[in-house]
Amino acid sequence: MLPQAWWCWASLLFLVRLAQPCPADCDCFSHEVFCSDEQLAAIPPDIPPYATNIVFVETAFTCVGTRAFSSSPRLTKVVFLNTKLHCFDSDAFGGLPRLEDLEITGSAFSNLSADIFSNLTSLATLTLNFNLLETLPEDLFLHMAALESLQLQGNRLQTLPERLFQPLRELKTLNLAQNRLVQLPENLLRPLSSLQTLKLSNNALSHLSEDAFSHLHKLQELFLDSNGISELPPRVFAQLFCLEKLWLQRNAISHLPLSVFSSLANLTFLNLQGNALNVLPPGLFALTPSLVGLSLSHNQLQTIAEGTFANLSSLTSLTISYNAITHLPAGVFRGLGKLAKLYLGSNNLTSLPPTLFQNLSSLKLLSLSRNQLTTLPEGLFDTNYDLFNLALYGNPWQCDCHLAYLSSWLRQYSDQLFNIHTYCAGPTYLKGQVVPALKEEQLVCPVTRSHQGFQALALDDRELGGSWDLEVDKRAEHSHCTYSNPEGTVAVACDEVQCHWLSVQLSPLQGMGSSAMLYNSSQAWDLRSSCGSMRLTVTIETRAAGP
Repeated sequence: MLPQAWWCWASLLFLVRLAQPCPADCDCFSHEVFCSDEQLAAIPPDIPPYATNIVFVETAFTCVGTRAFSSSPRLTKVVFLNTKLHCFDSDAFGGLPRLEDLEITGSAFSNLSADIFSNLTSLATLTLNFNLLETLPEDLFLHMAALESLQLQGNRLQTLPERLFQPLRELKTLNLAQNRLVQLPENLLRPLSSLQTLKLSNNALSHLSEDAFSHLHKLQELFLDSNGISELPPRVFAQLFCLEKLWLQRNAISHLPLSVFSSLANLTFLNLQGNALNVLPPGLFALTPSLVGLSLSHNQLQTIAEGTFANLSSLTSLTISYNAITHLPAGVFRGLGKLAKLYLGSNNLTSLPPTLFQNLSSLKLLSLSRNQLTTLPEGLFDTNYDLFNLALYGNPWQCDCHLAYLSSWLRQYSDQLFNIHTYCAGPTYLKGQVVPALKEEQLVCPVTRSHQGFQALALDDRELGGSWDLEVDKRAEHSHCTYSNPEGTVAVACDEVQCHWLSVQLSPLQGMGSSAMLYNSSQAWDLRSSCGSMRLTVTIETRAAGP
């Protein structure tokens, strides 16, 4: 009977607690008090004694007085969101020995004094995001030795006192993103021996000292993106043995020292997008075997040396899009057996080696969009058994016999492929056609010009009154011939037995007025191919419509 009696007593006590009055303009839920009335002009004095959390959202009061919460010593979390706070009295949060989480976000104060946060010895998380802070006093965190997370994002900080973080030996997360920091004092980060995440994104840093991060031996994530960094000292990351993720995108880095990543054996993610790199030193990633994701997009790379990715056997995603790459060595991706996503779009590639993707047995997504490719070599995807997302759009595909492999491959896997909207840019009579929908007999190679052919056919050219510079397409001559005119507006595909494909592009008929009811027209073309010549005549007859 004792456990049942205890349960009844506990339930009664809970109901009594909830029955206690909730502060005006606030709502109470179990252990949390939520105050969001714009008419609330001060911190309520009658916070229920059972409350551990209190949240103020868009309230009207502007100041927090001395020991404003002293009547609620059980509070562990106090939050101010988008309030009109701009002043704090001395010891504003005194009398809260259990306070672990304090957040003041979206207010209008520009400075703080150290005595505001005195005696917050249990505080583990302090968030001061998106306020108007311009400076911080050197002793601001003097009594916060237990602090593990410090969020200062979105303020107006231009510089920081060198000894500001001296007491924060237990700090694990520091967020200084979206400020106006121009430099980091030499010893600013030295005391943060427990730091695991450092965010310095969206500041105005132009350079880093070689020792800037030298004491952050436990750092796992480093955000340096969206600054103005133009160069990296060779040993700037030399002591970051635990670093796993490094963000360097959207800076102005034009070159990378060969050894800059040599100590990052545990690095799994590296983003170098949006810099000014035009070359990668051979061996740059030789000592980062744990890389899983690598982005080099939006740079100025013109090629990538064979062996650049030689040691990245764990890599699953590689992005090299939006560069100026004109060619790639045949073995540049050799050894990337786990690569699943490869982005090569928006470059200047005109051709690809037949064995370029030969060893990428795990490849699932490949982007070749927005290049200058006119065809793809036969067998290019023969070992990519899991490749079902292929982006080919934005290339000037020439739909002739050289594209037969790609067309056949696309048709074969059309039920499983994604993103295969691929259109012919030429020849003229196939422009705009969807490549996978073309029939094999349509992919023929018309004759092209050569000086040798011109000499051989000079007599016939004179007789026909035209300039017919011809060259036999060696791959086409064994199967069929395509007879065409120089303008590419008429083509006939024939084999030894029969002609089974004709394409004619006609201009609008001339001389046919709106009152014409009957019109007959006939046009003849002299066509050439490696097999000889033929004359093609097409007759059009237009009859009056019936009643």
